[in-house]
Amino acid sequence: MPFECLKTTPRSVILDTDIGPDCDDVGAIALLLSYAEDLQFPVAGICNCTSNIHGTATLDALLSYCGHGEIPLGMYSKSGFMEKHEKYNRYIAEHFSDKFQSGALQYLPHVAFYRSLLAKAEDRGVILVTIGMFNCLSDLLNSPPDEYSQLSGRDLVAKKVYALVSMAAGFPEGREFNVFCDGAAAKNVFENCPVPIFLSDYVLGKSIVSGFSEEMEQTQESNPIFKSYQLYTKDNPHKENYKNPSYDLTAVQFACEGEGDIYGLTNTGRLEFYNADPQKYPNADATRFVEDAEGNIRFLTKNIDDASIAKMLEERVYRFNINFENRN
Repeated sequence: MPFECLKTTPRSVILDTDIGPDCDDVGAIALLLSYAEDLQFPVAGICNCTSNIHGTATLDALLSYCGHGEIPLGMYSKSGFMEKHEKYNRYIAEHFSDKFQSGALQYLPHVAFYRSLLAKAEDRGVILVTIGMFNCLSDLLNSPPDEYSQLSGRDLVAKKVYALVSMAAGFPEGREFNVFCDGAAAKNVFENCPVPIFLSDYVLGKSIVSGFSEEMEQTQESNPIFKSYQLYTKDNPHKENYKNPSYDLTAVQFACEGEGDIYGLTNTGRLEFYNADPQKYPNADATRFVEDAEGNIRFLTKNIDDASIAKMLEERVYRFNINFENRN
């Protein structure tokens, strides 16, 4: 089960993000846009898998700032999911999204967003990249035929999607945020996704620390990418100011770069769900990787040191380190 990366085989990308609980989603979006410009692949759409409207407005702000305001947006259509993460979302929405401020922000409900984009895509012409929970993708797989396609959601994914690249789970096992926030959805995706899955686990990205420097504060206050990192890490005893683990960025980088100098891949396998601590957790929402030639999951490994990867990531994210006024 090899992986055809975007550098060698351009396809369109749909990104699914839980933008809000952490700021590395912001860096991952800037990274994706940088690669899209260089490799000339289309970003077909970006979906906010939370119920937080400020997250969707933050996506609009980031895309507009980076010169890609035409990219369609989707948003989880059910209320009450991951709504309370506001360390930077509300500020970015209120200060950088003109559409949010004017009431003109547009997006599609998540299932319609996915089905409309996939119906128009070439066969096996899409790479799905998820850097959040699996609630939207699970609903897509379960979706029935509609006005966009006569195929079921699972059949639509099988026909249109080449691969799923996700920041999720732990290798070889563990309990991870993007999985346990909706364990049932994650289990549905990992067990029923009809295309190969490539996972960057939380341990791989945790030690790759990237972001900004304090000196940039004088020139980047009008940069919503910088501002998101600044607001998220400020007064956080567990974070270095302006810096954050690169969990989500590694998934985007792998989708673009594939196997080679930076990343390798494990053998093929599958994920088993188990309860990491029955006294503490009510659900079996931890995962264990089991090698299996019939499986469709492979985990990323690193071929170079963390500092070298962080430098590569920052160089791409810094492409957009210019004043907001000059991006319009």
